[in-house]
Amino acid sequence: MNRETPDAVLFNPQVVVEPGDHRDFYDEFPEVRRRMAEASDVLGVDLAARFYAEDPAAINDGTVVRPASVAIAVAICDVIGLRERPPRYMAGLSLGSIVAAHLGGFMSFRDTIRMVSTMPAVEDRVVAGRPLGVAFYYNVDLDRFQAEMREVSTAESPLLTCAITADNQMIATGAVAGLQELNLRAASIGGVGLVIPYGPPAHSPLPVLYDIKETFAREWSYLDPTSDPQVPQLCNHTGAVIDRREDLMAAFVEQYTRTVRWDLVVRRLADLGVKQVTVVGPGHFVYRSMQFVDVSYQVQTVLTCAELRSAAE
Repeated sequence: MNRETPDAVLFNPQVVVEPGDHRDFYDEFPEVRRRMAEASDVLGVDLAARFYAEDPAAINDGTVVRPASVAIAVAICDVIGLRERPPRYMAGLSLGSIVAAHLGGFMSFRDTIRMVSTMPAVEDRVVAGRPLGVAFYYNVDLDRFQAEMREVSTAESPLLTCAITADNQMIATGAVAGLQELNLRAASIGGVGLVIPYGPPAHSPLPVLYDIKETFAREWSYLDPTSDPQVPQLCNHTGAVIDRREDLMAAFVEQYTRTVRWDLVVRRLADLGVKQVTVVGPGHFVYRSMQFVDVSYQVQTVLTCAELRSAAE
């Protein structure tokens, strides 16, 4: 990362994982094995064994895929020496915002792993038995598509915007049947829609998400001290810069019922003078979405083993 200009490091959301994905990181880099082992100790399970298993549904259970993804992302940053050369800003999309908060100095690795395991456990408990999910839409005119979404949505089965990820991309959340109908609407206007496998409802004012938010707020507590972040964070749902621990604490609760505006985060970084960004894996979502926001950056990616080797040199 070039220290002559302001820079930022960005982290990916939870993405669907197929058996064998990211195994190369684990096999090649001791830092990944170490972080997986630390996460396993926190959770009291063999996280690597669960994450590198053969059953896609088990791998993509939130209590597995989220802490494993966090462990890999943090290990990648260990390898590239991010703590020794911190950027000016950090941000992440959904799960990535929690990774950013840890690496920015807000909370311990132990509490980070606990948080990303507690969240899906609460979500699963509250949502159990309800046919709710999320779907990704791209190559759509957002205003027109959201009008289509309002037509499909009903009071009994609302569909709401979960995240706006780029100028022509968004994620919707709500009843799976409604999302499937919305997929057809997307195709009719030249777009593409895909219900995301294993995806829970998220980031919107769905009534069930208020229940999840209240339950999480009531049950969650930090075991280790928290601090004002040493690296300022960008808020997922406002794009605002956060440099106080109290604001980060509130953001992780409020994000349940607030639409993620990743497009605002990407533009806000440019407003702050950022010209170079590093996108850290696992996953390619953030890098790909940035290509559809009308802001230009010099982008370094650390998404593969080859890129990690190069970045570590």
